[in-house]
Amino acid sequence: MNQIQKLIGFFTLFAVVFFTSQFNSKSTEYNISKEIEITGDQDAMRSRGSGAHDSLEITPNYENPPNIELSDLIYNPSRNTVPIVNEEYNTIFFLVAKAASSEWIRFFMRLNSSPLWCGNSIHRKSHQGLKFLSDYSIEEATEIMTSKDWTRAIFVRNPKARILSAFLDKVLAHERVFVRDKCPTYAKLGGDYDECVEKKDDFSFFLHNITTTMNKNVHWRTIYSRVDEKWWPYMNYVANMENLQGDAEHFLKSIKSNVSGDSAWNRIGTTGWGTNERDCHNLGDSAFLSKKDTRHKTNAKDKLRKYYNPDLEKFIETHYADDLHNPFFHFTEMKLYDEGDEELI
Repeated sequence: MNQIQKLIGFFTLFAVVFFTSQFNSKSTEYNISKEIEITGDQDAMRSRGSGAHDSLEITPNYENPPNIELSDLIYNPSRNTVPIVNEEYNTIFFLVAKAASSEWIRFFMRLNSSPLWCGNSIHRKSHQGLKFLSDYSIEEATEIMTSKDWTRAIFVRNPKARILSAFLDKVLAHERVFVRDKCPTYAKLGGDYDECVEKKDDFSFFLHNITTTMNKNVHWRTIYSRVDEKWWPYMNYVANMENLQGDAEHFLKSIKSNVSGDSAWNRIGTTGWGTNERDCHNLGDSAFLSKKDTRHKTNAKDKLRKYYNPDLEKFIETHYADDLHNPFFHFTEMKLYDEGDEELI
């Protein structure tokens, strides 16, 4: 009888241990799969910046991808919307004016070992020594834009800060150039030249008149309109200016040389940058973007409430809705006024 009880006890214990282990295994498997589950393309997700959203709401169609066309914004060389291509790092970088674009041009020039990266003429393509998507055949460009082996990166910026930054830099800081170059163009497009000169310092005039009449200008056009809509799902690294230095480091650590295996960050990102990158003889010892060039700094974020009122904020929210409400940018909400407020909050 004792032997029978012992056998029954042994089998009972074995059954409990067996079923418990099976349950825990399934439970653990379920929890792990739940943790790693993401919406969208996992290959694209691996390169997301810390300032970007956590999931893609539109999945790239790698089975039947679109093709590059001559008229594409990202391919037509007559436009300033064509991205930089770096073959060694399998990277395509989309510049955005007023989102550290000058600094990024300098970085990619330096990554190519160009001695002109710290000069004053970095915006002349003849001085850059960079390759652009339009330098490739349609077939090659299509492969670059649809291959999972390439990183397609862009840094975006909330339009409330970005458009004010454009006004502070391109109008207030360069009034003579604005009057000389932009007011005649504004007049040719139907605006009043004298009014443009007279009201050049008026932010409201700039928003209501200049940005709407000259809406293709690279410094204040919407970021979303810089890339053909069919290509946005294939952008696999979207980060923003809210965490510029951190996202830049994260991004540059994620792209690695197909020659040496080193990341772009380790190669030239960790040091050699300062507050005046136009002075080639006195380079700094800081990391990239840790000390943004003071000549190019407009402190737009600190000045938002000085220039905006409720109506101007609503203007941005309406006219730049493409940037504020799309499946890719996911900006942190920036609200300067509550509904009905006349005073700043």
